[in-house]
Amino acid sequence: MRDARGSVQALTAAQGAIVDLSAAIASADAAAIERNSARALESGNAPAALYEAILQSYLFVGFPRAIEAFFAAKPVLERAGAIPTAAAPPDLSGWTRSGESLCRSVYGRNYEKLMETMRSLSPDLAASMILEGYGKTLSRPGLGAVDREYAVIAILTVTRMWRQLRSHATGAVNMGGSRAGVREAIERSAPWAGAEAVAQAIRFTGVESNHAGR
Repeated sequence: MRDARGSVQALTAAQGAIVDLSAAIASADAAAIERNSARALESGNAPAALYEAILQSYLFVGFPRAIEAFFAAKPVLERAGAIPTAAAPPDLSGWTRSGESLCRSVYGRNYEKLMETMRSLSPDLAASMILEGYGKTLSRPGLGAVDREYAVIAILTVTRMWRQLRSHATGAVNMGGSRAGVREAIERSAPWAGAEAVAQAIRFTGVESNHAGR
């Protein structure tokens, strides 16, 4: 795929819109959140995918910014009928199983090392990462695993969380994405992250080449 200038694009229009929305959420840009929410639907995302992209942001930028993002996107979400009538019923054992499975897929052979590191920092946070993060939230239907990872990459670029960015960049590829897709997700974050942060993110993830493959 090529953009209007003829440059090769690794992300689909739908993925790019979700990435832009996620970067706007990370920077609390309300006008851009509403604008990119509408564009996400226009680009081919299902209403559920838009809802999920906003919902997952609380894991990375906290409840306050996620709540503000929902306020900003509410007119678009309501028009699309994207807001569920009720929360999913609790399923602690199911969330734990699906969370561990997804986390293993994202981190691959580094999963055990990740869990060892997290438990050494905080056993409680490690358990919550699996149950709340990868199980309850990131395993939900509505938005694919690769699309979720690209969106997270945008958030982590804007917030300059380099350690997590490197891990999720690898995770995006492990889940079927590409290094070129990672680079594009980072570069699309520039309006909110700034050129310096984008350059640092590209260095930290090792996707310097414009022609980076899988």
